[in-house]
Amino acid sequence: MTALRILPFTALVPTRDFQQRIPTYGSGKLPQSALETLAREEVLSYIRIVKPQFLNPAIEQGTDQFYEASKSHLDQLKSAGALTRLDQTMFLYEQVQPGIAPLRGVVLAVAAENCADGTVKKHENVIQIKVERLVKHIDVLNSISEPVLLTQKLPANIKDWLHTTRTADPLVETKDTLGFIHRLWPLSEDEQSLVVEGFGKLDSLYIADGHHRVAAVTQYLQESGKADQQGLMSLIMDQDDLLIKSFHRIISGCGVVDVEAYFSDNGIPYRGVSLDEEPVVQANESMVMDASGCFVFSLGESNTEMNALEKLEVTRVETGIICNLIGIKNTSHDDRISFVRGDTPLQTMKLKIDQGECDCVFVLPANSFDQVEAVADQNLTMPPKSTWIEPKLLTGFITQQFD
Repeated sequence: MTALRILPFTALVPTRDFQQRIPTYGSGKLPQSALETLAREEVLSYIRIVKPQFLNPAIEQGTDQFYEASKSHLDQLKSAGALTRLDQTMFLYEQVQPGIAPLRGVVLAVAAENCADGTVKKHENVIQIKVERLVKHIDVLNSISEPVLLTQKLPANIKDWLHTTRTADPLVETKDTLGFIHRLWPLSEDEQSLVVEGFGKLDSLYIADGHHRVAAVTQYLQESGKADQQGLMSLIMDQDDLLIKSFHRIISGCGVVDVEAYFSDNGIPYRGVSLDEEPVVQANESMVMDASGCFVFSLGESNTEMNALEKLEVTRVETGIICNLIGIKNTSHDDRISFVRGDTPLQTMKLKIDQGECDCVFVLPANSFDQVEAVADQNLTMPPKSTWIEPKLLTGFITQQFD
């Protein structure tokens, strides 16, 4: 591993009159039907650039027509004067959600060598064909439109600075479809120096979200000969400021599942609960809902012989309970299992069972980021759909330009 190298970068941001029209969430946050409607109705939406097939279904992803359409839509934004260019810059980013403290981090570039040599640590595998498509997209557009989310325990002076409320008007501000407010302030030279010095003391960063973008930008910079001068646009936050939610497991096509009998036969401690009590699943626990009711059950304590992956509640539920009770051995490739975000109301999932849309639902606690880091430190891979980490950034809110 090499010393962490922090760089300013060239950014494109929506000009004042277009800040509510250009940025958008992607398909991971909003339904495809909503994004297709947006692509048709908003001529300046960035969704036309990243998903031109939503405007023209005849376009196939990864084809020359796909990349040509993407570039054409980006050129339209530029010719309309909808984007402002800032050279050699870094930013303070803030996201405001109802009921919680503002989420803040710094948008900057991390050197390509740090991403390539393991200084930037991963906890997920990537699909190489997706990486290759994204590399081509970056090359055609000469840009990428969303930072990756990196994290670490930041130095105290950086945390204090981040948590100081800004009084100046932001350069960019937009309110998304969920009601969240996104703001961006460029850093002064003194602030950039503070950030470079503070982050330079770190020996590593962890990918919280964006493994494919990390791989693609790193490959693009290396292949294009730009790796020495430019880096990977990243939003870096203190790990304690991240919001981490779980993914729950929905089981279908298995028929009646008698979870109480299974727990009793195998000596697994459990208790019945009412959803009216708003039960909370703690560490070393999980909850399952089936047609007969809702049950919180114990997974037992982890032990020192387990590696970081084996200690995860999601691993113990999948390899123990789901495998033995349902017979699903590979949750990545079995049509009987699907996933739903951990902020989905329990009543919504129970209704699916009552209406016969699924057989049972396993409700999991959210992983801590210490657990995620432990998996990354041991060069292991998190199970699929095991963490949902926020903040999620808008596509086209800030774009890195590669010159």
